Amino acid sequence: MLTIVFLWLAVGQPAHFYDLGTRQFTNRQFAEARQSFSRAIELDHLYGDAYRGLGLADLELKDYEGAYHAWLKAADLNPKDEKSRYCLGRLFYDADLPDQAAVWLRQALLLDPGDYKAATYLGLCAEALNLDSTAVQLYRGAVADSEAQGQPYSWAFLSLGNYFKKHGESKQAIAILQEGVQKCPEAHELTALGEMLAPEHPQQAEELLRNAIRLDPGLSHAHYRLALLLQSMGRAAEAHAEMARFQEAKRQEDKAPKITALRK
Repeated sequence: MLTIVFLWLAVGQPAHFYDLGTRQFTNRQFAEARQSFSRAIELDHLYGDAYRGLGLADLELKDYEGAYHAWLKAADLNPKDEKSRYCLGRLFYDADLPDQAAVWLRQALLLDPGDYKAATYLGLCAEALNLDSTAVQLYRGAVADSEAQGQPYSWAFLSLGNYFKKHGESKQAIAILQEGVQKCPEAHELTALGEMLAPEHPQQAEELLRNAIRLDPGLSHAHYRLALLLQSMGRAAEAHAEMARFQEAKRQEDKAPKITALRK
């Protein structure tokens, strides 16, 4: 009888709903996770971790305003909540507001200097604000930190490779992209490397682009680069089919909700 009472009490605790929401989120049950995190907050309106979880669920459900307000509350409740500050920085970056994104990402890095994801996106903000010398330092640091932690980060390698490409340093760009593809292959990375190798190594480029599409069939740019490559190789019918796949993938990308404005 006593055990039943303890179980009943546990089920009514905020931590129970937070743990339930976390499991649901891991299982990609985002609507259910949002309900569980919301219930935890109803029971304890100062539950910062539950607000952070709610923001993650809202993000997956494309409720960007909801995610913003949840993370803002989490950050306000816990001055040491590095994760919510990183999430806010990412949200502002994806909304094409790099100056505001940088504010949150700098705060995240102050709390956790080894956060290579925050460093990568702060580098992207710096590059968008024409602070290229700062950007490359952040990218290099992100690559080094991610490898030191045994978790090579594809977006750090990709961002550094794109930086070199933009500055006309093709050999360095190819070298860093090749290293990234070997250590942490990802569709955007494979596409960038395939595009760079296409003029002189078309067969290798084709393999890279097809691998990118296998990893992410909805990545329109990979279909586009492959279509152009096939056309240059005289394979017109294949190029035409691939261009049709690009157009369909682009239509789907354009349908995705955009982050436009974030209001307090």
